[in-house]
Amino acid sequence: MTAAEYPQAGRGWAFPPRWRRPAEDPAGVPAAAMTGGAEHVAEALVVLLRTMLGSRVMRPGLGAGVDRYVFEPRTPDACHRLADDVRRALLLGEPRIVVDAVRAVPAGEADDRVDVAIEYRIDRHRRPTSLVVPFYLAGAS
Repeated sequence: MTAAEYPQAGRGWAFPPRWRRPAEDPAGVPAAAMTGGAEHVAEALVVLLRTMLGSRVMRPGLGAGVDRYVFEPRTPDACHRLADDVRRALLLGEPRIVVDAVRAVPAGEADDRVDVAIEYRIDRHRRPTSLVVPFYLAGAS
């Protein structure tokens, strides 16, 4: 999906921030890499989910607070609470999307990881898409 398909999603710096040399610039002056459309929204979702609650001074409620689950055992209760916190963060922090479903499931063989599957649509076109973000529990690295 290109930025032209979702102009309402906006355009901004790529995440993580990186520099590129524009091909059209003969001097090769570095510029910040930019993203737009659905890619920009997906990167914003990852930033939102990785933000600790209270870390933004002007918006203390922004973020998912998933850092609380680092030392939690990988139980169905922890997965349910994690999915609920992610759903709340998306509903409050990302107005460009409609959240269809959020599921947190243990990641198969990995005994310290929970995959959070997010099904969402960018509001204007209502096209379904999804994102899987891995979170590591039980303090293993």
